[in-house]
Amino acid sequence: MQTTQSPAIPEMANGNRRTIPNYNPATMEVIDHVPVFTAAEVDALVKRARKASKDWAALSLKERSRYLKRLQKVIVKRKDEIVHTICEETGKTEMDGILEVFTVCEHLNFTAKKGPSVLKPQKRSTGVFLNKAAYTNFQPLGVVGVISPWNYPFILTAGPVVQALMAGNTVVVKPSEVTPATTLKLRELATEAGIPEDVLLVATGDGPTGGAIVEHPDTDLICFTGSTATGRKIGEICGRMLKPAILELGGKDPMVVFADANLERAANAAIWGGYSNSGQTCISVERVLVEDKIHDKFVQIVADRLKEMKQGMRHEHPSLGSMTFEKQVHIVTEHLEEARQKGANHIMEGGRHGDFQGLFMKPAIVTEVTSEMKIWKEETFGPVIAVQRFQSEDEAINLANGTTYGLNASVWTKNKKKAKRVARSIHSGAICINDVEANYIMSHLPFGGVKESGIGRVHGLEGLRSFTNMQAVLRDRFGMKKELWWFPYSESRLKLFRRVINILFG
Repeated sequence: MQTTQSPAIPEMANGNRRTIPNYNPATMEVIDHVPVFTAAEVDALVKRARKASKDWAALSLKERSRYLKRLQKVIVKRKDEIVHTICEETGKTEMDGILEVFTVCEHLNFTAKKGPSVLKPQKRSTGVFLNKAAYTNFQPLGVVGVISPWNYPFILTAGPVVQALMAGNTVVVKPSEVTPATTLKLRELATEAGIPEDVLLVATGDGPTGGAIVEHPDTDLICFTGSTATGRKIGEICGRMLKPAILELGGKDPMVVFADANLERAANAAIWGGYSNSGQTCISVERVLVEDKIHDKFVQIVADRLKEMKQGMRHEHPSLGSMTFEKQVHIVTEHLEEARQKGANHIMEGGRHGDFQGLFMKPAIVTEVTSEMKIWKEETFGPVIAVQRFQSEDEAINLANGTTYGLNASVWTKNKKKAKRVARSIHSGAICINDVEANYIMSHLPFGGVKESGIGRVHGLEGLRSFTNMQAVLRDRFGMKKELWWFPYSESRLKLFRRVINILFG
């Protein structure tokens, strides 16, 4: 069955105003057209956000927290409407949509409850200087630019937005051109919660729109979630401008399964971790490393259970929905075909699903994979898991680390010491032991990557503080006439300091 091709170039509508069609990827129907903001229009939004930032920053932490608590209540009240919007423009299952809402509520709950204590001034020791007092302030930066992706348009927009707002910043968001409706819905919810209009603004559009936010002299931090290639460009611009950036980029996450693992749990985790949201997750299980003695059994369990998974339209309550972005379908197809040509074994073929008009792809399991294949070394971002065997713990660690990425990982074994040892040896921003991807839902844990998976952290106290300037404050307690190290210098003062060094540190 042929599919309707979504246009690569935005259409012209509403006179000369350039717009982008927003498609339902499961049906290929046009949902709406959204305007493409020009650089001049972005400039106007940033100036509005800058003007609003003074009053928003002047609010107490508890006052900002109350706004976020109201937003949380609005989201809970309108959760079904939000899920509908998410699913319409992503092709997700309703379960994947409700999990987005759940995760946003969990992180919003943490931010509203813990934000005031995390961001209040923190006392610091002054060591041997008993005549001093010290603390840190967490100052708002000003205007934060958030550029969010299409795979989780609610989570990956709302997460950084609420952290930035709690920290006292105003925000200008540029959503993916593939999924703008969810971000526009978030702003509608924020307005209902009473958040002032210019505190959260949205600029819909394409690459140049996002570029205008990144390069604007009045955005004080950029938080980007997306591909490593785009993240590198943003990092270069921010580096040139000496503008801080939080970059949450791609992943090629390994799942290491030892022979003593609980195979039932590990197999179920591989299926959910590899195929939920059609594999379009930055921390999706893409590489599965299985100890040789259980390799065949493990793969067979995964294949048998995967065959029972229902795929279809969301009203049928399937486990697997459609892909979201047509460009990504082509990348997945290319990876599968290259692996086939190079001798990989496709236990489940994958590829386009002929029973649907939309962007549906069948789940694939690929074994006998080598480390040179794209399906092993490049981010596939689709309903595919690639499997390699290993003989020893050292080989498993080397295979897991043999990538330019370092976002998430998981280790599967009943041996706690081995699990901790292997976890410490894998180069990733986060790792799960006998679990998969759940760390992202844990609001107290920071999230971010190493190597080409990104820079900086969101979530947890580290994430909240990432949206601030940490100011160190030192206060003199006693008002002495002068300090021992002030002018004038003398030989006796020099001898005194030599003696103090010996006493304190010798």
